[in-house]
Amino acid sequence: MSIIYDSLKIVAAICLIAYPLTKNISFRRSFLMYPTLKDKIFLSFLFGILSILGNLFGIETFNGAMLNGRIIGPVVGGIIAGPMVGVSAGFIGGIHRYYLGGITIIPAFIANIIAGLIGGFVYKKFGQDRTRFTNAFLAGFTSEVILQILILLLTKPRVVAEVIVSMFGVSSIIINALGVGIFVSLVKDIQYSQHSIGANYAEKALEIAKLTLPISKKGFNSKTAKEITEIIYNVTGASAVAITDEKQILAFKGEGSDHHMPGKPILTSATYQAINNEKLFYSDSKVLIANSKEEIGCPNPNCPLDAVIEAPLTYNGELLGFLKVYKINDIINPPDIKMVTGIANLLSLQLQTAKLDEQAKLLARAEYVALRSQINPHFLFNALSVIKLLIRTDPKQAQQLIVNLASFFRRTLKQNEDILPFLEELKIVNFYLTIQKARFGERLQVDMNVDEDCYEVLFPTFALQPLVENSMNHGLTSKKGILKIQISGYIEDNNFIVKVIDNGIGFPDEVIEAVKNNFKNNKMGIGLSNINGRLRSIYGKKYTFELKNISEGSQVLIKIPLT
Repeated sequence: MSIIYDSLKIVAAICLIAYPLTKNISFRRSFLMYPTLKDKIFLSFLFGILSILGNLFGIETFNGAMLNGRIIGPVVGGIIAGPMVGVSAGFIGGIHRYYLGGITIIPAFIANIIAGLIGGFVYKKFGQDRTRFTNAFLAGFTSEVILQILILLLTKPRVVAEVIVSMFGVSSIIINALGVGIFVSLVKDIQYSQHSIGANYAEKALEIAKLTLPISKKGFNSKTAKEITEIIYNVTGASAVAITDEKQILAFKGEGSDHHMPGKPILTSATYQAINNEKLFYSDSKVLIANSKEEIGCPNPNCPLDAVIEAPLTYNGELLGFLKVYKINDIINPPDIKMVTGIANLLSLQLQTAKLDEQAKLLARAEYVALRSQINPHFLFNALSVIKLLIRTDPKQAQQLIVNLASFFRRTLKQNEDILPFLEELKIVNFYLTIQKARFGERLQVDMNVDEDCYEVLFPTFALQPLVENSMNHGLTSKKGILKIQISGYIEDNNFIVKVIDNGIGFPDEVIEAVKNNFKNNKMGIGLSNINGRLRSIYGKKYTFELKNISEGSQVLIKIPLT
């Protein structure tokens, strides 16, 4: 019973000493990320020292045989940082055991190195699952079993070996396996704490996405980068945050701002490595992790920044720049990677959406200009046709119409606005009707009834005149009688409503159906399709453009929202 008790004390002492080591940056970097060569060298000595402590705390039984926790160091070293660390720690502890002497020094030396290999196998085989108590316990158990077998095979005299194994073998196997499991369970606590941090980071990422959305709509430039950087800095509590393009720092907030200055060229070699797709990338993603000043590569010797994660900002697969989050006296952990990568992806998506919105607006504007450009010559050609006829019948009136037409176009060509007060649209219609009355005389009767509070309502230019022209084309050309046109405008339920009613022959059913379903029909002509397209480009789905036949002719209704 005292042997088991003494063995437990050895394991407890090693774990007690080892626990503070879990706070070491190299240890955390090896467990949570990918260890550097310096980390592996450091941890090899660290776990080698733990193996030596297992020797020093050991209890000599007889003939130099020792009951100890020597294998805990190399097994855990292999599980945490890989086979190189495990074997190196085993070798260090084995050399120390060799110089202590005793009849079991050869099997102890060999078993120590094998223990490191077993720990390294668990590292390679199970990845993040290597920290399960079961995996660690079995690694320790197997290592101790091999030690007992080697003692039986290599220790002389054989009878002494059998006594050692029979008296201490089972307890040594169980206690050391338990020690490895307990040690790795302590490491597991770090992983759990990272998960809880990760949940908190997820909330921060969502908050950042919400706050940056209205800013990113303004595009990717130094001004928006500065606003976004300050939000990320304030929400995450990072030591520093920066946004760069491919050549210079666009914004920087936090420690190191005295030399990492906006508008200046990128300082860190890590960013150039990221731009050129070189080393230090995390997994298969384009996220760069630097967990030391050397890896960051800032030329300023007084730079306080110790670790950085750089996540790319992209548009359609092209690199725009990087979001960089720095730490001091700490390393980049998996939750940091997920948070910063998530924020960068959200920003990239927001920037892409903003650019698409901008392109859509430019496209809509170009389409609108093209549609409007169809109206001016169409109106001009109709006016000139009327003037041509009047030159023969009434030269003076034709001359006056030419003067009026010149004055009209001089004014309208100066107006580049897409929408103007409705009163200006009424002036266009009145001029058109003046020309048509000069041609048709009493055969054309127009009743205009527009409320005065509609005069200042903004309305698409040249959207009313084609409707009146349509009534003319399908009225007087098909009837020998009088064409009556009613034009009305009023406000109802916060909507501006314009109606044009005539007593003509009405619309073909296919034209009404085409307008209803927003597609073109050969019988619609330039005017109707043009108006429908321009209304859609300005108001989206919030407008109404309706054609219908009534008992004595047709009606066209336009309804647009006032807010």
